[in-house]
Amino acid sequence: MNFPLISKSLNLTRFLVFLVLLTNVGCQKELSKDTLGSGGSGGGGGNAGGSAQFALVPSGSNCSDAVVSGTYEAGTALGSDAVLTVTVNVTKAGDWTYSTTLVNGFVFAGAGNFTATGTQVITLQAAGIPTTAGNSLFKLNFGGASCMVSVTVASSGGGGGTSSDFYYKATVGGVSYNQDATFTNGYEPGVGMSGVDDVVFGGGISYSNPPLPAGKTEFSIAKGMMHNYTTATQAQFKAYFNPGTYSYAPLSYSNGDGIQISWTDTKGEIWDSRDGKVDQTGSTFKIISTQDFTDAAGDYYVKVKVEFSCKLYNTSTGAMKQATGEASVPFGMF
Repeated sequence: MNFPLISKSLNLTRFLVFLVLLTNVGCQKELSKDTLGSGGSGGGGGNAGGSAQFALVPSGSNCSDAVVSGTYEAGTALGSDAVLTVTVNVTKAGDWTYSTTLVNGFVFAGAGNFTATGTQVITLQAAGIPTTAGNSLFKLNFGGASCMVSVTVASSGGGGGTSSDFYYKATVGGVSYNQDATFTNGYEPGVGMSGVDDVVFGGGISYSNPPLPAGKTEFSIAKGMMHNYTTATQAQFKAYFNPGTYSYAPLSYSNGDGIQISWTDTKGEIWDSRDGKVDQTGSTFKIISTQDFTDAAGDYYVKVKVEFSCKLYNTSTGAMKQATGEASVPFGMF
């Protein structure tokens, strides 16, 4: 992990408290049978409520940027990692609620408040127990615009992605890698910070007992610089990780702000988006969702889900590999 001044990891007690907090946040109200709807593939598009006015931004019959994350397995209750995020166009600010109809034993539902108009990203939490394996089609319908989202449900015991709230999944140089942090598998979510008032924050998936053994990998994301950190509030810290698109950082943060991705391969070699020629033409980085929490010790964190595509440079040889993937990592205030 590349955080030179301060770094730490969430301990097990704090992580268990965090899971409880996520459960409470994800299920703020009980969904009645009427709210869930009658089921069927796609259903009638669900139910919306609240004072806000907003519409989907579909691409044909598909949702333009809908992202489904989490583990979906037949016969297993969905966890807090199972969410759907999608962009909407808000024409009137206010509170909102939405629930899809019941499909294959589960739904997506959410609630919130738009404080401004324009493009916004909403998050819908999944709830229920998927009944059968295969693709489940959900129809979203906001403001007269509709689109379809496909959710792949794995067979019982077959896995369906990560079972952890913190993970990375990436294809690097044509090879797929997948690592979560459960505290019982040798990995933990790590956080770091570099700087005093102009600060770089880091979060990643770290091996618990270094040095990293052969065959294992690590992954980290750094975001900098946040200016005036010493006077920042928790709300400002969370806003620093607002959903949206971000550029990659140049070789030195003194030449501009941005994102840095670092990855350690199975041979222990480090690959970095800020090394080599730092040519990130055509690369993308998007924060999908941000969720805040305070642990038992009173420390404040945000859990950030991202999608990325970039060039990674070997810090020893200068070789380059293309990387694409997604991750869910924590960032913390120190």
